[in-house]
Amino acid sequence: MKKIIKKRKRLKKKVIIFNKICMFLLLILFMQHNNFLKQIIKNFGDNLTNNNYKSKYEKVILALNEKNDKSIKINDELFLIKEEKKETPLIYIYNTHQTEKYIKDGKEYQPTVVHASKYLKDKFNNSGLSAIVENKSVSNLLNVNGWSYGSSYKVSRIFMEEAYRSNNTIKYYFDIHRDAGSHEYTTLCVLEKCYAKILFLIGLENSNYMENQKYAEKLNEMVNNEVKGLSKGILQKKGKKVNGVYNQDFSPRAILIEIGGENNNMDEVYNTLNVLSKVLIDYIKEEINYGN
Repeated sequence: MKKIIKKRKRLKKKVIIFNKICMFLLLILFMQHNNFLKQIIKNFGDNLTNNNYKSKYEKVILALNEKNDKSIKINDELFLIKEEKKETPLIYIYNTHQTEKYIKDGKEYQPTVVHASKYLKDKFNNSGLSAIVENKSVSNLLNVNGWSYGSSYKVSRIFMEEAYRSNNTIKYYFDIHRDAGSHEYTTLCVLEKCYAKILFLIGLENSNYMENQKYAEKLNEMVNNEVKGLSKGILQKKGKKVNGVYNQDFSPRAILIEIGGENNNMDEVYNTLNVLSKVLIDYIKEEINYGN
């Protein structure tokens, strides 16, 4: 009797093994004729290999379930998750002196030239020109290296080079500062609207400064054609106790622009940026159209 029971158990195990083999073979045949299942299993295996068992298709499946639409046909194309388009910025905006402030003007925060840069960035992006703003702290890197405030241009040069290595599509570099002086000196009022005046700065110790100079001259002309007297012109600097280059040797399209001063409020700064952004957008799009 015991022998019979043992035989039955062995037979039962063989039957189970046989059934499993049959199911496995059927599954393989099914996979060969069903792209959907093949895609699921392939990606399941990929995710296990990458130690990242979180299906890329989970969101798609959830979306289909939420629609509760039986008429939806699931096919391979639904499961091809497109990679996000990598940003290819054309414009890099930064602030060598990030702590330069504008008047608080009753607001809760203390506005700086960084706020001006972010406003300018939005203007570019809304026009279809991709721009980024440098967010890393100049002060932090100065402190880490034990450098003085006078080394700020060394820090911003490091940031520029890093930005270009990450985004070699960048062609235009804008270093946004503010000037100093009385409100009268840094402000222009026309038809009851006040603007923070602009000043372009060119470093003459850049061996190719003439290219940057021509660029500044054109922008200066275009700004004053929009609002007469808005730009105070082009300041050239060289010699002792000044940087003399201002990182403009990095590109013929690198320029330093001072917008207003410490006594300008943000409304005046934004009024100027509306004009300046239009000029810069027109200039850049013209260069793109002519293939420069």
